[in-house]
Amino acid sequence: MQIYYSNDNGEHCVYIDEGEHQHRIFLPEDVATLDARYFAQSEAANYVIQQLLKGGD
Repeated sequence: MQIYYSNDNGEHCVYIDEGEHQHRIFLPEDVATLDARYFAQSEAANYVIQQLLKGGD
């Protein structure tokens, strides 16, 4: 699983690539790009996202 910030076509989202499945979390405009990139690289955020994708196990 890869998590990264994407601004392709002005989307401003965190992109989650699970291979067969891709997810985009669209961010509000007031979230700074630097903060979004930091979030996508954060180990804690990665863990939380993984748990949410598993259904909260």
